[in-house]
Amino acid sequence: MPPFPQADARSGQSDCGHHFLHTNVFLRHASGASGDAEEHIESILTRAAVAKRRVWISSMLFAELRPSMFVGGRFDTLHALTRYIRSLATLVTPDPNMMLRVARLRDAKWQRPVGPREAEEKPRTMSLSDAIQIASALWVKEAGGVADLKFLMFDDWSSSEAKGGGRLSLLRLQDYMDGARANSDVMAAVRLTRIQPLRQVRSLPQAAPAERESSAVS
Repeated sequence: MPPFPQADARSGQSDCGHHFLHTNVFLRHASGASGDAEEHIESILTRAAVAKRRVWISSMLFAELRPSMFVGGRFDTLHALTRYIRSLATLVTPDPNMMLRVARLRDAKWQRPVGPREAEEKPRTMSLSDAIQIASALWVKEAGGVADLKFLMFDDWSSSEAKGGGRLSLLRLQDYMDGARANSDVMAAVRLTRIQPLRQVRSLPQAAPAERESSAVS
């Protein structure tokens, strides 16, 4: 069986022009909260606007834009933000068949193999929001014929959630497929390339030779 796609921060280095953005990527970008990953996200969105590269986003993003929660920042008004989304991204709205896949993804029992599994660890379920976005990305990949699609997301999963029935990490789906290899929807989700935005590595400035010599003398 071929290896599953890489799913970590480093795999975000690809310049592939086909990206599906998890809503948390777009919302953090809009609020200026994407930190060191800002440059990578900006480059993807700029290529979409200037070079006409395709970027897909689930239409459920609009359900996240509660007017009472909007804070001006990168965009002065909520209307400006929604207009920007419509002008830049191709929106994917789930149809009945896609929602049936969402239901199957949520019904799957995601669990780790016996070895690393804790004694009291329970199988996990995929959240409704994540399942809709996974199913939407799979629709773009399969029905849209975008074989090299990359699903870009922030993953806030922590090691402390490894115990018990914590939230399912989308980046680590391949770690939670014990006994589910016969499930075609689970396997499709695992094979979907999932990456985090690349965080910029900033090197520390080095002192000039004369400065280092001066410090050594003192």
